[in-house]
Amino acid sequence: MVYLDNSATSRFKPKCALDALFFDVTHSANAGRSGHSEAINKDTCIANCRQYLKKMLGADDAYELIFTKNCTEALNLAIFGALKQGNRVLCSSNEHNSVLRPLFALKNHGKIDLEIAFSNSDGTLDYDKINNMATKKVVMAFGGACNVTGEVCDLQNMREIKRKNNAILIVDGAQSVPYIDIDVKDIGIDMLACPAHKGLHGIQGVGFLIVKKDVVLTPLLYGGTGTNSNELTPQVIMPESFEAGTQFTGGICALHQGAKWTFENIDKIRNHIVRISKNIEYALKSIDATIYGKDRRVGIVTFNIKDVDSTLIADKLNDMGICVRGGLHCAPLVHKCLGTQNQGAVRVSVGCDTTDKEVALFANAMEKIAKNINK
Repeated sequence: MVYLDNSATSRFKPKCALDALFFDVTHSANAGRSGHSEAINKDTCIANCRQYLKKMLGADDAYELIFTKNCTEALNLAIFGALKQGNRVLCSSNEHNSVLRPLFALKNHGKIDLEIAFSNSDGTLDYDKINNMATKKVVMAFGGACNVTGEVCDLQNMREIKRKNNAILIVDGAQSVPYIDIDVKDIGIDMLACPAHKGLHGIQGVGFLIVKKDVVLTPLLYGGTGTNSNELTPQVIMPESFEAGTQFTGGICALHQGAKWTFENIDKIRNHIVRISKNIEYALKSIDATIYGKDRRVGIVTFNIKDVDSTLIADKLNDMGICVRGGLHCAPLVHKCLGTQNQGAVRVSVGCDTTDKEVALFANAMEKIAKNINK
């Protein structure tokens, strides 16, 4: 199969990440739960990963990193854990349901006032509009990049809006880390949520939330933490209070190694992603596809062929041995802005291992599909 669905999850995993996972599975111990050397070693592995990710994403001692089971849980922790009664929240229509659904849940329960800055018809954000909608002490929740169009949020612009309004800034890094430079301290990000299994080349089952220590955060889960075990209502301490239960140590160790491999090769990866994505865009233009978005830095090219249902195109490609994604991509407001609520869109998303031969196979397949449609 030709795998072009890397925005859902990257298929390539460096050997060092797989080796770390296998070693942990075959040398299991529970971090922080026992005093023997094997448990302490696991705790050290988790701590090393925590410190490495903080360093690479610009988080100094004013920040903490909390491990979760995925980016969705990290975003839920940020939103449900930090937002308070009466907060005014601003987000864009480019957001994933991992941001929208928690916010709408709070809105529907009368806890927050929610405003949405709708994007332009081409999926780009209007920062003048966002600036005008922002007010003092607003909470802003924005994705680093849109998972439908690949549109990258101008975080430097968001930094100025944040500073001007003394706002709290939550960023969904699912599609942007590590393809876009993100320094949480420099930008002023209060909370950054990320998955392990996409651009960082870890595996599914791990995510994390980088959070500024002065953010008052309430845990979503309660249980064993390995500390203060005699207290039924212990003081909330970062990160222990937010990592209740047994951690997926193997996944965290794999994330550490996958992230190290990724950042060591980041310039090469970024250049490759952009080049391959532009080649796919060129192939689609040759068959008169409607292409959404122009930013190719995160490896997303989304398109439609006339008025054909996007899932039908995706199914035809699957029958020809090519994996893409059709439909609404868990981002309904994006499709509202693009006018594709009913049709959805076909998303091609490349990875660091996508080859020119695979692009050629995709281009040939799309040419055949387009000819059949035009008969």
